[in-house]
Order: sequence, then structure tokens, then C-alpha cells
Amino acid sequence: MMKKMKKIKNICIAVLSVITFIACETDFKNENRPAEDIVLKSKVGLLSVSVGMTQYFATSTLSPIVEVSGLSTREFGNTLTFVTPAELVLGGTLLNGENAGINRLWPRLLKGKGMAESILKNIDDVTMNAGTKSGLSAYAKWFKAMTLGYLVQSFEQAPIYNSVDGQSLFSSRADVLAECVKLLESAKSDLKETPASDEFLAYIPDLDLPNLINAFLARYQLFLGNYTEAITAANIVNLDATSEWVYDGVSNKNPIWNFAVNGSPDTKPQDNFGLTGMYIPEVGDGRIAFYLASVDESETDFGMHNVDNALGFFSTESTSIPVFLPGEMLLIIAESYAMTNDLTNAVKYIDMVREKTDDVYDVNAGLAAWAGDATSKTAIMNEIFKNRSIELFMTGMRLEDSRRIHPNLTIPTEGDYFIERNRNYYPYPYNEHENNSNTPADPAI
Repeated sequence: MMKKMKKIKNICIAVLSVITFIACETDFKNENRPAEDIVLKSKVGLLSVSVGMTQYFATSTLSPIVEVSGLSTREFGNTLTFVTPAELVLGGTLLNGENAGINRLWPRLLKGKGMAESILKNIDDVTMNAGTKSGLSAYAKWFKAMTLGYLVQSFEQAPIYNSVDGQSLFSSRADVLAECVKLLESAKSDLKETPASDEFLAYIPDLDLPNLINAFLARYQLFLGNYTEAITAANIVNLDATSEWVYDGVSNKNPIWNFAVNGSPDTKPQDNFGLTGMYIPEVGDGRIAFYLASVDESETDFGMHNVDNALGFFSTESTSIPVFLPGEMLLIIAESYAMTNDLTNAVKYIDMVREKTDDVYDVNAGLAAWAGDATSKTAIMNEIFKNRSIELFMTGMRLEDSRRIHPNLTIPTEGDYFIERNRNYYPYPYNEHENNSNTPADPAI
């Protein structure tokens, strides 16, 4: 067994080396190219690719998911004068497809998606145990759905399939999210028909795959406005189970720590989670001390917001990051009830988040029940936004949440340092426009 795992480790290193090479080779050529180069025509090869894409996402892709949208929604302040974060903090029409943050976010998501597509393309041609095949297939489908979901959280349209020639066709946000749901339902069917084998589960020891599938199904059903389905999926999720991106602090370091904590970072979390007015967290909210350490520091420019030091899941180079938080499921249910005008149940689930003291990750507000207007759908939705902004801090969710919950926000084209969000969607990367003739026109804002 030890000899086998050593072989797997060596193949995974080779896979990651190829990924790094592809990233350097194609960032300025063809970001849509799937990872066919690294697909090995064997069980060991496909399993190694699953490990490689997991590590690539955890250490490389997660960083721009959190940072890019966080700078656009006031989660982060820019403490130095570098161009990339400065453009994201201001937003509006100043932000264009040449921004380096956008040019990290887009291709890294496409590369991870391409790796999952390669597994799905080749899995039927490789002999393996039925449980290993079902686990690998379900994981690749979940992974593709996850990367597609993050794409349309930031971009107005996205390619459902990568293309070898770089000419991927783009699909609407609704069609992409529908594909996410389809993939996740198919993944559930895979595991229902044949549960994942211990052999496969050994390759994702820190991820609860059935739970992840239901959690992301709840997320995307909410985004689609399928509220009954969102409640059903969220209620299935085991809130005491954990799924984490794990770091050793040596070869694999926490990527959020790396850009927001390590050394003298140019990006730090804003005071009060970047929230203002009625959204400022209440005194005694336990999530403040969990996520933030107050410091006497402000931005050197860009609105002069006060910034804090990041704690919680980002305090050290080896701290694990949850793939999703239990509080998200409770708030999905609350929002779904609110949107179907069941305000009593909406408030019930808001209070479950506010009064929580036993969160498996210790994200506990420990507050009293909400004292707001329980007869006002607007007030309830604003309380949901406030709690999502605090509970899901630095998870890359706030741009999506702001756009969904406050769709009528007027965003100045010239940019703004204080508005809740300074873009609706990002422009497509310059290289995508140059290399893919199917790239849509950039959204105005």
C-alpha cells in the first residue's frame, strides 16, 4: 500500500507540474484548452488528476475568487497603491479586461473545469471498481458544477464546455446554472446507484462528497429562483459534517493568508466587514472576534477605509478553509421562505443563524433573536444580506449576494469607493477577447 501511495504521489506531482506548465504556456494563448495533456489512460492517472485539480483549486483558484470580488464589495481595503487592486476597489468603467486579478480568476477556473471535463470524458474507457468509478464521476461532476458556478458569480456569461481550439461557445447565466444543477443531480444519481468506494474516498479524505453535492445544489437552486428545491436540498445537508480545503503550511499554503495576512499585504479586510449604515454588525456579535482583529490602520488611499487583520480561517498559513459554511444553508432556507412570502419561517431561520452557538466551525453570532419588522419582506431580505455578509465573510459570495438581493442598486460608471458593489459583472479578460471570437461584449457595469 505504501508503495502504491508513493506512486500516486509522484504522478500527482507530475500532474501539478504539467498544470503549472500549461498555466505559463496558455495564459496568453488559449485559456479554454482542456487538460487533455495530463489525462492518463489509467485508473491511477484519473485518480491523480482528481487530486491535482483539488490541490490546484485550493491553492491557486480560491485566491482570486475571494480577493477579486472582495475588493469590489468592500470586504477588502487596498492598503498600497498597486494598480490591480486599485482598479477593483474603484470599479465602474475604469475596470477593464486587462486587470490582472480578472486575468487570474477566469483562466484558473477554466483550467480546473477542463480537468474535471477530462476525467468525465475518459472515465468510461478505463477499467476500475464500480464504486471507484461512481465516486470519481460524482466528484468530477461536482467539481465542474462548482467552477461553473463561480464563473457566473463573476461573469455575465460563461462557456459550459472548454474547447481544444479555444473557440468555446458562451452560455447565459441561467443556462450555466441549469447545467450546474444537472451535473449535481447526475452526481447524486451516481452515488445512489453505487456508493463511492473506500479506494476513491481515500483521495478526498477531507471532503464529504454527498454533503457537498446537496450544499451546492441548494446554492444554485437559490440563484435560479427555484426556492422549493433550494429548501429541499439545504435541509438534506448535514450541518455537523465538515468539508475543507486543507493546507500543510509548507508546499500547500492557505492562499487567503498568503495575500491578506502574510508579510505586509496590500489587501486587508475592512473594518465592520466593509458594511455600513444599518448593516454594521451589532455589538456582541461573536463573528466579529472570529474573523477580525482590530488594528489602528487605514488605507493609504482609495476612500481611506479602516482595515483590520484577518483571523478565522485565514489566520495562519496552514489553517483549513471550509468549502461551504453551515450558516449558508440556514440563510438559503431563510431567503427562499422570504421570497415565497413565508415571512414567519424566514425569520425563524434568520434567528437560527443569529442565535447559533454550536457551529461546527465556531462561526457563532451568539445574538438575541432579530428585533426587526417581521412583517416586512424588504427588512427581512436586508437582514439576510447583513448576515450573509458577516457569516460568509471572505468566501467570494458577496458580489452574487448583493446583485441578487439588491438588484436595483445604481452603480456609478465612474466608480465609487463606498457603494455596496461597484460592478454587476466583470469584463471578460483581454486574452479571451483576443483568442476566442465567441466572447460576448463586456457588460457596461
